[in-house]
Amino acid sequence: MRRFARAAPYAALAAFTLWLYAVAGRIEYVGPPDRIGPDFWPKAILGLLGLLCAYEIAKHLVFGGPPSVSGVLQTLMEEAVEASAATDDADDAPRAEPSSWRRLAAGVAAMLGYVLAVEPLGFFVATSAFLAGFMRIGGYQRWGVALSVALAGSFAMVVIFMKVVYVSLPLGAGPFRALSIALLAMLGVR
Repeated sequence: MRRFARAAPYAALAAFTLWLYAVAGRIEYVGPPDRIGPDFWPKAILGLLGLLCAYEIAKHLVFGGPPSVSGVLQTLMEEAVEASAATDDADDAPRAEPSSWRRLAAGVAAMLGYVLAVEPLGFFVATSAFLAGFMRIGGYQRWGVALSVALAGSFAMVVIFMKVVYVSLPLGAGPFRALSIALLAMLGVR
């Protein structure tokens, strides 16, 4: 009986998911056949949610034991505690840098700055600057690598948002707009 009680919320969520999937199936789209319609992403997410519910239902009905958070996370936590104890015992071992409120404040300021800068600078430039700056705030020292990763990451996000998901991104103003339009033209986005 306990197994069914643990599986019941997932069964209810699965039923609700099926209903939402049916509702998403009623979305009408008349457009180019090479583009996904507005029903694709809701159906994809609902399909994944349905699979997760089916997994949880099967897990509770087949194994039925009490839920546990042991596993990889527990092993990592135990190893961290052991490593910390070993570090405390060794006087000559390097100490971890204490938490930095300045670093936290700089990270929050960078995020707020990103939100304010994305409209005038455009998505690509603002995201590149944010990623490189955030890596630096986090303590990464090699600027060339940080900049390369930031540019590649921003480019990858532009491709995903504009070519796969079809989300419009801020282009920026002035020369930043021209750069964004050139980048989109290079990708074949109209």
